[in-house]
Amino acid sequence: MRISALVLVLFSALSSNLHAHELQASRATLVLRDNQHLAVTFFVDYPAVLHQALAPQMLFHEFALQHSAMPQNIFAAQLLLAQRKLQLGTRLVLRSGKTAPLTLWAWPDSASTQKALQQRAIEAVVGGTDHAHTPQSEIRAEAQSSDPKDIAAVTLQLPVEFKKTLVVFYQPKQVWVEPGKGSTGIRFSP
Repeated sequence: MRISALVLVLFSALSSNLHAHELQASRATLVLRDNQHLAVTFFVDYPAVLHQALAPQMLFHEFALQHSAMPQNIFAAQLLLAQRKLQLGTRLVLRSGKTAPLTLWAWPDSASTQKALQQRAIEAVVGGTDHAHTPQSEIRAEAQSSDPKDIAAVTLQLPVEFKKTLVVFYQPKQVWVEPGKGSTGIRFSP
């Protein structure tokens, strides 16, 4: 009886966890607003990306141990080097063939990034090598074009450090709704 109850509790816990996990692959979301402004958001395993950007020749756990123990100022300098490399490897090519500069980059801060590396280093030391459920970090950038036709069709080129990336893109539609009244027809394209 106790074994049955234990199995039931364990199965419940596992099945509820299965639904809680998001896609763990790298993702990019592109949102076109006002026909001229493109917001780009990347979701990546940032410690793994940094490993590939800064020291791909090292084993991941060695990289995590070394970089998590660095003084904060030295780690921050290393982080800036990686960010520059990743920014240079990310290109947005417009319909005209011109490259649109990605600006206003927003990266995870240095302290939380080093803390994530420390956590991964601890996991490596105690034998936890499964990175399948590592929280994704968010990186944001923006691009603009004065020609709506030019930004309406783009090609996104990513640095190799991001690995295979799922790209989702859309252009949101907006309507104002007066209090107490219904909206005009809201239609979703099939």
